[in-house]
Amino acid sequence: MEALKAKGIEIGSNIRQTKDIWARDYMPIQIDENKFMRYKYTPDYLVKVPGMSKFITDKPDCDFLKDKDIVDCNLVLDGGNVVVCGNRIILTEKVFEENTELSKYEITKRIESASGKQVIWIPCDPNEIAECEKRNELPLCHADGILHAIDENTILLSNYIDYDPEYRLKLLERLSPYFNIKEFQFGDIRTENSWIYINYLQVGNVVLMPVVNEKADDVAAEQLKEFLQVESVIQIDSCELTFEASDGNIGGSLHCISWNVFDSSI
Repeated sequence: MEALKAKGIEIGSNIRQTKDIWARDYMPIQIDENKFMRYKYTPDYLVKVPGMSKFITDKPDCDFLKDKDIVDCNLVLDGGNVVVCGNRIILTEKVFEENTELSKYEITKRIESASGKQVIWIPCDPNEIAECEKRNELPLCHADGILHAIDENTILLSNYIDYDPEYRLKLLERLSPYFNIKEFQFGDIRTENSWIYINYLQVGNVVLMPVVNEKADDVAAEQLKEFLQVESVIQIDSCELTFEASDGNIGGSLHCISWNVFDSSI
């Protein structure tokens, strides 16, 4: 917050009746300036894991939304699994697992009807699934941990080019017919934590990027400046937030804890 205030960014209305910090996952999804899409926030990684249901925020309250158009898609979704890019909306196929009583056609129809946008489905990250299986956890499979929308025609991918060419190819096959694709790339200096850079937060021309005190931090910042055409990228140490939270509710970063919206009146 201090970094945003230092750049003259006003922090908006308080969000009440929340049970954890990952606001992106449970707040309504902005479809256009005055339209937001609501969903059922009962993800399996909270519902099915002992002790995690206490983090389910199913009725967040925010004054900002009182005069907005709220539409329901009537599906189990996570806001973190929804990336809006122009007239399209990108989600991983985890949604099918969370709504098994419905066909893929019906699920797609409900999202497109509520949002007014074309749905683009991408496969879940197999690396995340494999790591969760090792730890006996359930994967989030959030699209915002895979890619970020730069503008209505351009997508930025995490650095799969460095370590998973097969999954990268699958993503390109799904996305390249609709978007220009840019990619993080770190080569020999990448580490198992290089995924974190895709979880940056952009508010106008201000960009906050999570870092973990590794060689790739500065390289990622330079790449973001080029991709986003901004003069500077503010680096925010994300180690405690992402890896060391005392309550065990960890795994996200700056984009996950924020809920930023476009409002021309502000």
